[in-house]
Amino acid sequence: MNSVAREAGALNRRRFFVAMAAAIIIAVFVGFAPTFYLRGSFVQTRAMSLLLHLHGIVFSSWVILLLVQALLIARGSRRLHQRLGWVTAAVAVAMILLVGAAIVEELRRVNGFPPPPLALSLSVFDITAFAILVGGAIHLRKRPDWHKRFMLCATIILLGAPMFRTAIQLLGRSDMNRVSLVGTLLVDAFFLPCILYDVVTRRRVHPAFINAIAIAIADQVLQVWVMSWKPWSDFAYALQRWVA
Repeated sequence: MNSVAREAGALNRRRFFVAMAAAIIIAVFVGFAPTFYLRGSFVQTRAMSLLLHLHGIVFSSWVILLLVQALLIARGSRRLHQRLGWVTAAVAVAMILLVGAAIVEELRRVNGFPPPPLALSLSVFDITAFAILVGGAIHLRKRPDWHKRFMLCATIILLGAPMFRTAIQLLGRSDMNRVSLVGTLLVDAFFLPCILYDVVTRRRVHPAFINAIAIAIADQVLQVWVMSWKPWSDFAYALQRWVA
């Protein structure tokens, strides 16, 4: 009877990561529905390049893979999960490269939105934090407790872009400081279930979540700080002139 109870408890714990992956997919869809997933149903002010289409497809693949991988573990298909993990790692590399290309394309838009300093900070710091956590997850792939938490938190950090767009949908563009704050809080809300999950199942927060959340906070603080730093603005506009 005890073994049955332990198996049921383990299954419920694995389902948490499935639920979080599903919630992330919903958040990404809501944020990018007007400009990507349901683009044809909304009035568009600018065309979408092939590069940005590819960017959207690859990033969508990542969140879908996160859900698939969580489902495989929940079903006990660990071997298939491990094999698919290398595909996931390849997608992560492609994402990092595509962010660089997308930054160049964004900066080429004179008087585009968001302005160069904001566009650069949103992309550079988020993808750097993402790369650190995914790299850590791959390195610790034989320690599932660390691996799955790092992968989940890496993906939560990527919610900065869709949550920023969701905040714009809710608040408009008249007060970008308020939009940025609300977008950040929406991202941070996804960390709360992670903390609660550990407190309920382990009586304490796992070090992986502590480290990942610290990286996420550093990412967000740096984004806000550089926005008021003149050298960053000068660099962003100089980079825009260089790639234009």
